[in-house]
Amino acid sequence: MSTFKTEIVSPDRVVWSGEAQSVTFRTVEGSMGVLDRRAPIVTALDIAMMEVKTEKGKIEFAVHGGLLRMNGEELIIVTDAAEKAEEIDVYRAEKAKQRAEDLLEKAKNDVERYKAKASLQKNILRMRVGKKS
Repeated sequence: MSTFKTEIVSPDRVVWSGEAQSVTFRTVEGSMGVLDRRAPIVTALDIAMMEVKTEKGKIEFAVHGGLLRMNGEELIIVTDAAEKAEEIDVYRAEKAKQRAEDLLEKAKNDVERYKAKASLQKNILRMRVGKKS
C-alpha cells in the first residue's frame, strides 16, 4: 500500500510526523478517512480519536478539534492538542472529568456550561484512548 507524508501539529510541538498508509478521524460532520492520492480536502475536526495506520502498525491519538488539510500527497492536522495513547495519564483524565462534571452542575450561564462540556468531552476522549494503550 502506498503512503503519504502526515504531520500532526499543536501550538507547542509536532505531535507526530511520518509516512501513513491511511488516517481515519471524525469531522464535525461525521467520520471519514484518507488514503494516498485522495482528492484535496480541508475540514474541521471534532474532538475524537484519530487512527494513523503505518507500515509498522496503527497509532491512536486523542485529537481535541482542529483543522485537517489533505492536498492528495500530504496530510497536515493542526490542532489545539493531540496526544498519543501512551502519553495519556488516565488517572489524571478521570480526575479532570470529575472536576468538569462538578463545574457543569454548578454552571451559572451558557459560557460556563460550554466550557465544562468541552472539558468533559476532552477528558472522556482521553480516558477512552488512554485505556487502549
